[in-house]
This record gives sequence, C-alpha cells and structure tokens, in this order.
Amino acid sequence: MKLQAKLLVLYLLTTGLIMVILGIVLYSRLWEDRLLSIQADISSQFQHIDFALDSFFTEVKNDVNELAANDLVRTRDDRDFTSFLNADERTFVYRIGETEQKIIGIFNNYRSTHPYVSSVYMGRENGGSVRSHKRARPTRYDPRERPWYILAKNSPETATMTPAYPALTTPDINIGVVSALVDEKGEFYGVVGADVTLMNLTSYVSNFKTNPPGAIILLDRNNRVMAGLSEEMLFKNIKDYSSDLADKLSDTRHALIPVQVQGSEAYVYSRNAIAYDWKIVVMIPSRNIKEQIESQILITIIGLALGLLLLSFLTYMGLARYVVRPLTTFIEGTRYIAETSDLERRIDISSADEIGSLAHSYNRMLDTLNRTYLSLKDTESDLIRHRDHLEELVNERTASLQEANEKLSVEIAERVRTLDELALAKERAEAADKIKSAFLATMSHELRTPLNSIIGFTGMILQGLAGPLNEEQTKQMGMVRSSARHLLALINDILDISKIEAGQLSISSGAFNLKGSIEKVAQMVLPLAEKKGLKLRCRIGDEIDTILGDQRRMEQVIMNLLSNAVKFTDQGDIDLKCHADNDVIILSVTDTGMGIKPEDMEVIFSPFHQVDIGITRVQEGTGLGLTITRKLVEMMGGAIRAESEWGKGSTFTVSLPQSKGGIS
Repeated sequence: MKLQAKLLVLYLLTTGLIMVILGIVLYSRLWEDRLLSIQADISSQFQHIDFALDSFFTEVKNDVNELAANDLVRTRDDRDFTSFLNADERTFVYRIGETEQKIIGIFNNYRSTHPYVSSVYMGRENGGSVRSHKRARPTRYDPRERPWYILAKNSPETATMTPAYPALTTPDINIGVVSALVDEKGEFYGVVGADVTLMNLTSYVSNFKTNPPGAIILLDRNNRVMAGLSEEMLFKNIKDYSSDLADKLSDTRHALIPVQVQGSEAYVYSRNAIAYDWKIVVMIPSRNIKEQIESQILITIIGLALGLLLLSFLTYMGLARYVVRPLTTFIEGTRYIAETSDLERRIDISSADEIGSLAHSYNRMLDTLNRTYLSLKDTESDLIRHRDHLEELVNERTASLQEANEKLSVEIAERVRTLDELALAKERAEAADKIKSAFLATMSHELRTPLNSIIGFTGMILQGLAGPLNEEQTKQMGMVRSSARHLLALINDILDISKIEAGQLSISSGAFNLKGSIEKVAQMVLPLAEKKGLKLRCRIGDEIDTILGDQRRMEQVIMNLLSNAVKFTDQGDIDLKCHADNDVIILSVTDTGMGIKPEDMEVIFSPFHQVDIGITRVQEGTGLGLTITRKLVEMMGGAIRAESEWGKGSTFTVSLPQSKGGIS
C-alpha cells in the first residue's frame, strides 16, 4: 500500500476514533445530565399528580356529601326499596317503586356525567339497597356486611374513602367514597356511596404525561397495584410484575433507580402520596431516554465528522506536496542503489527540512558503507575458517544428543510397561471386589432362610405349641429367638450393602402416605425408647401427605435413623421432624445422646464403622446402618448430612427433591 493510501486510511481511522471517543464521553455525560434533569422534572410533577389525585377524590367526596344531603335520597321510608337479602338469581324480579326510581335517576345522572365513577349506590339499615343501575347478577346480597357500609357507619361525621375491595358480581376492583345518612336525632339509618374502579383510576392517571414517555403507577400500602398497569395486574402485588421493581421501591433515596422489568431495563422514581397512604411510581423505559440522548449525540457527531474530514483533506494535500513527493525521490534513489550495488550513487534532495536532512545523512551512510565493504573483503577468509570450525562443533553436539535420546527412549519404554502392569492390577482388583459383593449378596440371602425358620420354630415353642416349657427353658428359648432376630438384622444389613455395591438393589416408585409411614415406624420404635426412659416426639407438617417413591426403603431410612438415636441415647428426648421447603422434603432426627467427636464425623457413613470402636464399644451392630441409609437416600435422589456436638447429641437430616420423592 502506498504512503498516500496509508495516510488517507490513517486520517479516516483517526477521525473515526475521535468520533467514537467523543460519542462515548458525550453519551456518558449526557446520560448523567439527562437523568438529573428527568429526576428534577418528575419530582416537580409529583406535586401536580398528588394534588390532582387529592382534588379528584375530594371532588368525589363533596359530590357524595351533596347526594347524601338530597331530600329524596334522605327519605326514611325505605320499606319498598329493592332488597337482595333472600334473592334467588334464577327467580329474582326487580320491583322498583316511584321513590326508588327517582333516586335511581339522581344516581344514574351523576354516574353518566362523571366518567371515572362506575357506580352510585345506597344501603339502608333494613337491608334495602338502591343503585344507579341494575346489578350484574341479582345474587343474595346484604349491603350492611360490605366494607363500604361498615366504614361509613363507623365514621358518620364526614365522607370517607375505602381501601380497594373486589366487587361481588363483577371482576372490578373498587374504591368507594361513602357518606353516612344520619337524621336530626343523630340516628344512623344508611350509607350513600360512589365507586371508582381501578380501571377508571388507571384511565385518569394515564392523562398525566412524563418526558421522556413513561408509566405512572399507583400502589397502596401493601404494594398492590391501584392504577397505571394492565387490567390483569390491578390489585396484585407489584412483585408479580417485577420482583426487582418491588425490591427497589424500598429504597428511601428520592432518585432515579435502574431496574429490570420483564427482561427490559427501566428507571423508576417513587414518592409517597401526601393525602393518601399510597405510593406514586414513575417508570421510564431506558430506551426512551436513550432515544433523546442519541438524537443529540448524532447531530454533534455529524458536525464534528464534517469538520474532521475537511481538516483531514487539507492535511493530506499538504503532506502529498511536502512529504510524499520528496520521499518518492528518496525511494527511487535507494531502489537504484539496492538493485545495482552502486555505492557511488547519491540522493539529490535539496529541501531544508527533515527529509533533506535524511537524504544528507543517507549519503554520508553510503560513504561509510563503501569503506566498510572494502574492510569486509579483507576479513572474508577469516570468517570462512571460523565457519568450518563451527561445523565440527555441531557434529559433536549432534552425536551426544542422539546418545542421550536413545537412553531416554529406553527409560520411557520401561515406565510404560510399569503403567500397563498397574492398570491390569487395578482391573483385577475391581473384578475381585464385584465378585466379593456378589458372593456376600448370595450368601446373606442363603443365611436368611434358616434364620427365619429358627425364629419361627422358637416362636412356636415359646407359644407352647410343642408342649409346655419350664421357666428356664422359656428363658433360654427367648434368648435363642432374640439372638436369631439380631443375627437376621445383621445379615439384612450385609445383604443390603452387598446388593448396593453389586448394583443389584433397585428403587421402586409408587404413591404412599409418608405421614402414615413415619407414624408407623415411630410406633415400632416407641417401645424401645420407653424401655430406656426416652421421650419420642414426632412433628409432621400439614403439607406432608401422599408422596411418590419407594415406601419400604423410605421406612427403612426412618427406622435406621430412629434406631440409631435410641441406641446411642441414655436419657433425654428424641425429636423427629418432617416438612416441605419449596421443592424439597426435609426429614430430621435429633437426639440428646453421646454425640459424635469431630474426628469421627468424616467416617460415620463408612461401612462397618461405629464411633465407639475398641474396648470402649458397648453398642451392638455391624456399623452398616448409616452407610445403607446414605446409599438409599442418594439412590432416591436426595442427600443426608450429620451435625453433632460431643456429649450433647446429634442431628441427622435427610433432603429429598419432590421430582424424585416429593409431594405428588
């Protein structure tokens, strides 16, 4: 690429870089300035919105007071007013009298002339009611039980605004402005009210505009949406619309705060309303702010680009005249010298600038090179002799490297043979382990059959089916049956762990009552606990009912945990708790027994291990209970953990996901 083209590209790149940097700086500065400007505008506008809302409801209150003061509305003869106390939706027929019809006309006239009022109504102490228009469905209805009636009855002095409440026969959410009817004796006999639906309130609030365009949202004290969002979100918690927005509304700073709303970024500004226990929220999408800033930046960048392009063109023309042309002469001269090796040739540039100095220096360099060339000719023979000597040294080093390479190859081959032998030994060990597990599973199964027979026969003998026994014989036979049962339990543990290691144990899946299983196992363990003077308590959450999983293995897990707790507890309590936490079932067993030392916590789930090993061991067992329990829990997709303090007790907690064994 020629120098002129490079200079042109350089100018263009420089122009582009300047515009990019300036654009970033301008964008950042304008963004901050714009946020501050928007914040100031919204803060000022909040006063107008708050005043408008207060004026709106104050006007409705005044209107309701005027309606309540109307002589026709205040009539005490309400015997013939429409009553829905015993209404049947299928057979109800309106029978509106002359007085009631006139009141309906007054109410309906007010409703039709006030677009944000959805309904005008009156309730009386006899249960009668008058509305500006007929109810959507003539269902059973007692106005005295409605929140608007109760509020006005408790505050008869002035018109009052109710919190938002759902309508009975329509999907509307209403805010009622109500006034009590009190006669000259101070006796309360009814309520007049007007409803503003949240949809109407949203329509009213939408008349307020922000710059840039955004949404104005009204929230009540419980963060429920009163106005400003879609109909589906009305009277729902703002958290259902955006959890990030709900969190940011607790920020006490009165500033624009960035939030994520349904996958889009926006800025919110909120203040509490002065007149009501509401919160006013202005939410402006980030893209609306960006559009205003980008339009300002675009105009600035275009003007700057035009100026830079003009500057680049003028600079380019000057460089072409005073730099490129002399350099071209210099390049042609050096090319000729390079092609002909004519060190007598000189560059003819007579300018007094840096390029002229460069040509002068180049000519002096040629003089030096010419002298050096002649000197190099004299030393050429010395260099040839030195080269020959270097070849001899290279040959010697090559031979040494070949010898070292051969030794290294032999050593690598020996290491490879050693690794092959280790891999073969590992395969044989794994095969032997599988054979051992399969053998234990088979032999344990074979041992269970005669043990079951021994237990059965001793039971028959103890029952006297084979003849009477004396006291000593009964004692000895009881010891035989107890020992056989203990041995059977040990063999069952060995059989389970063997099946697990051999990969022969499977987990079934079926619906069963987890609460019932827990209570059944607890009843089985209760005699053992009472025998040691222990209290066994079960606390099962109401949400624990039918689950999907392997009932037998689940009961085995519970039995192992409770049996261990009883075995290692001499006094105190044993607590079994079970509850659901989101998508996980949590089951824990806590005892006040001997506890586990910190150094034993790492090995309590290891096969054939108990914490009281050696001459101090006083508890029977194979040490497989916790190992089997952990394996079964993991096969059901869960996890088990232990927490303990030596001398104070232990807690074992099982967590099972609902997708594997949770509530169905």
